[in-house]
Amino acid sequence: MIKNSLKSLVIILLAVSFNTFAQSDSSSEALLSTYPTITVTKDIPYRKGASDSWKLDLAMPSNFGTELRPALVIIHGGGWAGGSKSVDVYQKMMVDYAEKGYVTINVEYRLTGEAGFPACIEDVKNAVRWLRAHAEELKVDPERIGAYGHSAGAHLALMIGMTPEESGLEGEGSYSEFSSHVNAVAAGSPPTELGRDVPLAKTEWWPIGYISAAHPPLFLIQGTEDPVVKPELTRDFVTKMKDAGADINYLEVEGGHDVAYSSQLKVTDPAISDFFEQHLTRTKH
Repeated sequence: MIKNSLKSLVIILLAVSFNTFAQSDSSSEALLSTYPTITVTKDIPYRKGASDSWKLDLAMPSNFGTELRPALVIIHGGGWAGGSKSVDVYQKMMVDYAEKGYVTINVEYRLTGEAGFPACIEDVKNAVRWLRAHAEELKVDPERIGAYGHSAGAHLALMIGMTPEESGLEGEGSYSEFSSHVNAVAAGSPPTELGRDVPLAKTEWWPIGYISAAHPPLFLIQGTEDPVVKPELTRDFVTKMKDAGADINYLEVEGGHDVAYSSQLKVTDPAISDFFEQHLTRTKH
């Protein structure tokens, strides 16, 4: 009888253990499916060639459903001669927007020490074409792609939003059958022109050369005391664009060159998020 009792006890314990494991495994699956998760992939080549700069990082939702998603192209600053997609500010933005349901790419490009202007413009355009070429597998809506950049990155973000293919800035990269156009641009401390009468000041390389109403919605953020990007030049650009009938919003914030990079994020981050939500996540088809 004692043996039978022990045998019964072992069977009961095994059954309890199995049920506990099954419930735990089921709970894990429920947890993973209940809470939105993202994936991050680093250093994806966006064109073939010898340059180590032709890479991007990708962050995207992994269990947000089957609907097409908006996308965001993030472009780092650094005066066209420095900077990197690896900077914490851009990495954080990439992840934050992926958690909101965007597919985000964080783009490296050739700096001026490697290749002169307009190579940096050509590279970010190539990155947008890469995104469109992979839109189906990434579940990206190709009509809801935005761009954000700070400083030199803001200039490049504006250029992919404002320059038509016939501007001669597409370069010789990959995926030429796809458009490099984006559907909304937010730009922090944006160089809209590079002074006057200097070699790099060719109007075809700067937003000031493309004053027109025929552009996607733009949102420019400027510091009142910016010693790098002069507020009067940004104001002049905004006025000219408004006079032309462009859809352009302007936010001037007290501070210097870093207002949309570090010092005034409590103001600029929500404003940028609202702008992209309005123009990318609420788009009707």
